[in-house]
Parts: sequence; structure tokens; C-alpha cells
Amino acid sequence: MSSEAGVTSEGKRATPNIVLIARRQAKGWGRERLAREFERLGRLLDLPTPELSAMTKAIYRHETGRAAVRDEVYIRLYCAAFETNSHDLFGTLSGDVQADGSCGLTSHKFVPVYLGSELLPVLIEAARLAPGAVQWAGCHVGQVEHPAGVCTLYAFPWGVGVFHLAEDLSVPNIASLAVWRRQTYRDARQWATDWLREATGSEIPVAHYVLSAYWVHEPPWRGRELTIALRLLSMPRVLLDRGTDDAGPSLHHAELVEQALLRDGFHDGRIDEFGVGGLSIGCASWAGLSYYPQAPGRALQVSDLIECELLVQALWSYCHHVHEQVEQGHDPVVPAEYGWRWVRAVRSRLTVTRPQETAQHASMRSAVLETSELGKHLTTALELLRDVDGE
Repeated sequence: MSSEAGVTSEGKRATPNIVLIARRQAKGWGRERLAREFERLGRLLDLPTPELSAMTKAIYRHETGRAAVRDEVYIRLYCAAFETNSHDLFGTLSGDVQADGSCGLTSHKFVPVYLGSELLPVLIEAARLAPGAVQWAGCHVGQVEHPAGVCTLYAFPWGVGVFHLAEDLSVPNIASLAVWRRQTYRDARQWATDWLREATGSEIPVAHYVLSAYWVHEPPWRGRELTIALRLLSMPRVLLDRGTDDAGPSLHHAELVEQALLRDGFHDGRIDEFGVGGLSIGCASWAGLSYYPQAPGRALQVSDLIECELLVQALWSYCHHVHEQVEQGHDPVVPAEYGWRWVRAVRSRLTVTRPQETAQHASMRSAVLETSELGKHLTTALELLRDVDGE
């Protein structure tokens, strides 16, 4: 293949398209045979095709990299002949970002709410939650009806309920996801608050925030753009204006920002990457997570991510309750069995690597803890609760 490499019409050294060559050779075809297939497909798809000799020459130029495949007719013919899409065949040969098609992903929303020791048993009975566990933590769990997707409610014994809402999505770009995310966050918080208040008969429960994790199934990006896209998915808010009017964020503006960042690159010190080269790409930030298993059989499983976030958010909500009491001028009050000694034990479980824990899982856990600042919150809660005990 290297012997056929030459220069492009612009005088640059040509780079052979080894994907096109490999696809053709896998069929057992020569270039002229592929050209004849183009003739047949042209008639089938009602596409105007050049002469056979002209197509043979074009195939040679495309494969050797002397000419990029820009003609829509040839793009469609190659895709039809090799039964695949343009990204798999051509990537972004020009160096410009061109993300064809939509991105298939699952949105995982986590909505934690502090209930306290009195309301928790009321919730468990009202929602008919069954005993369960999330990693090392016992809890009660059950399905609840939600109009947007599959929703599971977890009730943790330290007084926190966490809704996990999974929604399968197909989005044309990250900008549309960012707009949808902002629009649905308020609804998710209000829904969780209303649902818990009705279930418990109390006005105490309030959902303060939502955290999202995006598990990518079918990315339209490749190479460098794929890594940039995963970073943006972990922090999609960077695509939106900080101040928006009642009409909501501008999708057009967000799309322009996305295109610029995919082209020029996006780096943020608040993002901690935890993927493994060749296996996965994972990004964690204060705003959320994104993960793409490039090798699904060897990468993390979706349950690994979900269970990690369930624990982190349930404990974060507990710490927030402790801090909130102190900021209101009160001594923090928690159930005796979930005092500072319990917090110390939890902090150790979260921050110390387990003997049989995989490197991938340890890397994800470390990234989530670092970006959520849960370790700091646990340490502060521990000190505040120990001060109350006078120890």
C-alpha cells in the first residue's frame, strides 16, 4: 500500500485510505470489479454514475489518498457497496469536523433527596420498596412510574432517597442534549419533590439538584473528536449561555459553540478522565459523567457506573443535610448509628482501593470522588458531628 502513496493535488503527501482498501479486498474484488458494482448500484439507487474507466481511476485515487471522497454520489456508492456508513469509511479526511447521523445514548438522571429517619420508613411502606443493596450498602429499592422512562427509587438507611431515571435518547448533536438537559432538570426536581411529598404526606422533602451520566452506545464521532465529545458530554452546560431569557437557551448558539470546540479542542481542569486506551473513554466532572465502552466486553458495565453514582449521591445528600443544619446555626442531628464513626468508616470504604477491585473501577471511583468533592464533604461532616459529641 505504501508504494502507491503519492501526493495530493495540493502538493501534500497522500495518506492511503486503508479502510477502503481493506473493505474492497475483504470482498475479493479488484478496483474494476468494484467499479462494476458501482454501475449496478447506480442503476438500483437511481444515481448518475461516470464511465467504468473513470470510476476505476477514481477508486484508485480515493484509495491512495490522492483525492478525498467529497462527491455525494461516490459517498453513497461506497456506503452501499460496503454496507456501512461514511464515518466508518472516510472519518474526517479534510480535518474538519463532520459528525454525520445522531448519537445514541442512555441518559441516567440521579435525583437525591434527604428524608430523615422518620420519613424513610413511611416512604418504604408507601412505595412498597423491597430490601436490596448497592455494592456494600444495604437499602430498599423498587420501581416507580415516571412518564419519561424507567425510574427506580432507592431508600438508603441513613435517611436519603435517590431516584434513578434511565431514558434512551437519539440526539443530533451535543448542543441539543445540553438544551434538553437544562429544560428537563427543573421538571425532574419538581416531579421528585411532588412524588415524595405525596408518598410521605409531608412537605419536608425537597429535591435540590439532579446529576446526569451519559452512557454512549453509538457515537457519530471518531478519533480526536470522539474524546472531545465525551468531555463535552460530561459538562454540556459549557455550550449554553449563562444567562438566558424565558425562551430558554439558544440551540443555534449552542451548536455553533459545539462546532468550534470540536474543531479547536476542549480542555477543562475540572474534568477527570478515567477511560483505558483502546477499551473505553470516560469523563467525570462536577456536572456529570460520560462513558463510551469501545470494547464492551472488557470495559466497565453500566451497572458499575450506576451503583457508583447512587452511593456517591446518597452520601453527598447526607453531607449536605449536615452542612445545612450547621449553616442555619444548629448543631447537626443525625441518627446515632449514622454519626461520625459511621462517616469515618464510609470515607475509608470509598477512598481505599479494595483488594479485588479492578483498575478500571478504581479509576472511575477516584474520578467521581475527586470531581464531586465527596471526600472533602465527608471529612467536614465527620468533624462537625464529632464536635457535637465532644470527642
